[in-house]
Amino acid sequence: MIPFDARGNEYLGQLDNINNLAITDARTAVHNLAAANAEVFVDLAGDAVCVIDMRTAAAVLTVVFEGSIDGVNYFPLPAFANQQLLAAAITQEQFVPSVTYATTGNGSYTVGVSGYRRFRVRCSAFTSGGVAVAVRASVADQIIYSRPVPSILHVTVTAAANTAATITLPAAGAGMFHYITNIHCTRNATAILAGTATLIITSTNLPGNPAWSNGNAMVAGGSQLDLNYTPTTPLKSLVANTATTIVMPAAGAAVLNRGNCSYYVGF
Repeated sequence: MIPFDARGNEYLGQLDNINNLAITDARTAVHNLAAANAEVFVDLAGDAVCVIDMRTAAAVLTVVFEGSIDGVNYFPLPAFANQQLLAAAITQEQFVPSVTYATTGNGSYTVGVSGYRRFRVRCSAFTSGGVAVAVRASVADQIIYSRPVPSILHVTVTAAANTAATITLPAAGAGMFHYITNIHCTRNATAILAGTATLIITSTNLPGNPAWSNGNAMVAGGSQLDLNYTPTTPLKSLVANTATTIVMPAAGAAVLNRGNCSYYVGF
């Protein structure tokens, strides 16, 4: 005798699934969002994550990811972009508050939903077209979004001798912050500098306005590491959608600055 569940699926117990084993599921897996505030929702019962697949051939709209504790009031949730393909531009492995389609595109996303009663994907802005959305909830967590997010953005800058150099992280977008994983500042000299001054590296749009002090004396042909800041957890910028800067001051005659910063964006 072969047991079946309520939907006609063959009961496999704890056996592993193997090649070409198709499991029948009569539930509708994909819904189309084609109007303002159109939504796809999933009721949650101890689920840890929701995985979302979104595809469109022609759409001008924005979707957001939201969770509810009571099933009535919703809050925005961060979605981890497993792989996002929009207008032929690929952005991988970052958190996003929303996804905007200007024409065609597809993407796979993961959202942590532990403790929520309901999760939904909602069309927050609509002009035309539609996007096919499939959502699946699971009690199993996914390491892909819970592991440290890799730095996918980097800025490097240099300047002429005895000239300040400014590392500028451009505004990240509405509601988005910079998450800094490393700041690296060096100097090199083409001639001796017998200085006694203090050089102060300053910053903007970082919590506490951090600054770092260094002496300015240099030997001819020498190089000096002034700053190698790698926090245990990424340093989040202070104000969303605002440029963040790290400024290396003019270092003296025949001395050149070089600055690097690795980061990613999120909210």
